[in-house]
Amino acid sequence: IMAQTSRADFQETTPGFRSGYIAIVGRPNAGKSTLMNALVGTKLSIVTYKPQTTRHRILGIISNEDYQMILLDTPGVMDKRKNKMEEYMFRSVRDSMKDA
Repeated sequence: IMAQTSRADFQETTPGFRSGYIAIVGRPNAGKSTLMNALVGTKLSIVTYKPQTTRHRILGIISNEDYQMILLDTPGVMDKRKNKMEEYMFRSVRDSMKDA
């Protein structure tokens, strides 16, 4: 049985509450995962000296009573994509930017 919802169920419940998506995008090994881990306050993304460690989008959420941020950690953006894996990672970055 599915519960019925109305438009009123989705109305803002807390005046001034804000939420949104934030895509963290940049070159390989620029500190995107380190930034997200620091903002979230826990280790969600792998952090290493090796470039291209993040191969797909990783989500992190920061919430308090005034706001909610959904962070999208993305693979590094490369100028030239040499193989299918790099093409897949670039699509992940592009899709994350669309979502944000």
